[in-house]
Amino acid sequence: MLISKFRQEDEDMQEKVSALESRYGIVLPEKYRHFMLRYNGGDTPDTRFRIKKESSDVRAFFGIGDLRYRFKDEMEIEDWIRKNLLPIACDTFGNYIAVGLGILTEGKIYFCDHENGFKAKELAGDLEEFVKCCKSRKIPEECSTPVEERERQLIERGHGDNISDGLRKMWQDEIDLYGNMKQEKVVID
Repeated sequence: MLISKFRQEDEDMQEKVSALESRYGIVLPEKYRHFMLRYNGGDTPDTRFRIKKESSDVRAFFGIGDLRYRFKDEMEIEDWIRKNLLPIACDTFGNYIAVGLGILTEGKIYFCDHENGFKAKELAGDLEEFVKCCKSRKIPEECSTPVEERERQLIERGHGDNISDGLRKMWQDEIDLYGNMKQEKVVID
């Protein structure tokens, strides 16, 4: 699995993770805790899994802080914790990937389908096993190519008549979404 981590090198993730645990009275499973310390969640574009007859994508892993994909409001998290689960990622359909927090579920990874009331279905024995089942595609390098350069290349290939405001907007949206992502292989230790 490839991830574009949310963690910045100057962040004290140990402090942030400890604050999250303290705030909700939980202890994160060891492998997930290490994952958070290393990545603080992250974007996982074009990542899919198929495990135990469940298949979906993984849009992003939640992080701590002022991020687009972060842990949701306090009430919702507390409701999940009462079920001994913590949502740790989402797919593009509104479903969650969660980690077990209970004695019998600790560290296990679950798929929580919103169409079934977020009923949890076990996917993997731990985060490492789950990550190994996920397949990602690398973001194409051209996703960070400026609009002007793309126009020049299209004109050089004799397709300048295909350039429109809609195409320029599509290119810019792609650059805005993927241009700053630096993907790396997820390592769980």
